[in-house]
Amino acid sequence: MDEKSFLKRLLQELGVEDNDVVYLNGVVLKIDGSAASTSKLPFQTWSDFGWRNVAAALSDLRVKYAEPRHLVASVTAPSLDIASQVIEGVREASRRFSVAYVGGDLNQGGDVVVDVAVVGIPRRRLGRVPQPGNLLITIPEFGYTAIAYRFWHSDHPAARKGVEILRRPAPDWPLPPADCVTASMDSSDGLADVLWTMAQDVDIVIKELPTTEEVREFAAAHDLSIEELVFNGGEEFLPVFAVEPQCRVEPPYVAFAYVTEGSGRVWWRGELLRWRGWSYFRST
Repeated sequence: MDEKSFLKRLLQELGVEDNDVVYLNGVVLKIDGSAASTSKLPFQTWSDFGWRNVAAALSDLRVKYAEPRHLVASVTAPSLDIASQVIEGVREASRRFSVAYVGGDLNQGGDVVVDVAVVGIPRRRLGRVPQPGNLLITIPEFGYTAIAYRFWHSDHPAARKGVEILRRPAPDWPLPPADCVTASMDSSDGLADVLWTMAQDVDIVIKELPTTEEVREFAAAHDLSIEELVFNGGEEFLPVFAVEPQCRVEPPYVAFAYVTEGSGRVWWRGELLRWRGWSYFRST
């Protein structure tokens, strides 16, 4: 059983909606976190790592049109020096995204683990499941983080951009008109994960790859699969919105897929999308 299957079963047992946030008594809640042993990248400082975990939580609120108000963070680290660097990154991100950092918890342990919880005010309630006839729109910048995972030491502009996205993600993208949107997710575990998650009792047909010419040229020059870079990256923290077909799609967004009646499949070039995105515990 992998992470996604376990969480889905747990939420069913708890009677809670399978969504990126929790709606409760007029507020929206989100908790997100990671351990350095599995998630900190070679080029990230401890401050970057603190920032990244704040951005991960805030990205889920923003894609649901919720306004973050207060944030708490729990930090476990082997030394107070490392903990203070992580906390500084949390503070910097909180200031950058205008959310009040109001405390949390501090523990000593062998690994560095950061958990961030945010409470916000929802403008509306949004789930993950689109409707037949919807279009899927996103900002077409997928592939950069997948490049950076493998080529972070490179001076190529695509690799450098990917590194900066991963060091200090900035989920402050513009939001489409709220009345056009029927469902939404952000991409933290890869675009393929988003699409397979959204395809619940519907099929999703991908029309084009939401990426840039720069990423395409990098893939061609390094004999890489452009599809794998786009679909199977992760940590992009880019939004994917399902919108009504009559709604106007304006830059920086592009319509890259559409939703049909179906049974939970994702199609690319007439075949099932073989990439599934990132998940923990795949071997258990």
